[in-house]
Amino acid sequence: MSMSLLTATLAWSQPLPGSLDVHWNEGAPDCSATPQDVLQVHAYEPQTFILRQSPCANFEANFLYLLVGSDKALLIDTGAVADPKEMPLAKTILELLPDKEHKKLPLLVAHTHRHLDHRAGDPQFASLPSVQIVPIDLEGVRAFFGFTNWPNGIAHLDLGGRTVDVFGRFSAAGPIAD
Repeated sequence: MSMSLLTATLAWSQPLPGSLDVHWNEGAPDCSATPQDVLQVHAYEPQTFILRQSPCANFEANFLYLLVGSDKALLIDTGAVADPKEMPLAKTILELLPDKEHKKLPLLVAHTHRHLDHRAGDPQFASLPSVQIVPIDLEGVRAFFGFTNWPNGIAHLDLGGRTVDVFGRFSAAGPIAD
């Protein structure tokens, strides 16, 4: 089971302009001798954040994405590190979320696919208020996003002024690995 999450702006299918002027940490031959942040955050634009796990935190060095709308936010993947002491992902995400009506914007957590290195951080979010984690099983994904023609259909997730197109496994974007 896999899905592909693509963002769209109000002008459908137009990429959101932003900055990719960032230097990602490369890790180090001896990470204990060369400390670096376990999570690097880049604001692509004010409502789109790209986060990268340090290669010293996990060899996968995953990229995670936080998309913020006016009603809720979407975190795509939670990475390969579960322990908040090793990688404080939930704390970092909550700090990035804007307030709405004196509390943090609701957060939806979804995954590009079900491999553990894309969802190991889920437990950091499981007990937080106003956080919903999309199930990783096929039926859970289909039901949550409202797919009617899996895997060929496209579902639309409205974050409030920002829509995310969600593609099934064998979509126009092509096949995606489980």
